[in-house]
Amino acid sequence: MATNRSIDGGHESFLLELLYLAGWHLRVRRGNATTIRAMRDEVSLEVTETSFPRAAGVMFARAMRSTRVR
Repeated sequence: MATNRSIDGGHESFLLELLYLAGWHLRVRRGNATTIRAMRDEVSLEVTETSFPRAAGVMFARAMRSTRVR
């Protein structure tokens, strides 16, 4: 699912909202595990975790540490 201003129709993750506002394009897939993909400029990240909150936290941490390679 492509994420626009909201995640899954609501504001379930403040951390993902912050990433969106910082210019990250997010995709969230839920199932037995939650997978979140984030892209900005030339940086692409993917996180798969057992729960949505954990996946959002790990994604936020990785995105904040990432830099674009030039």
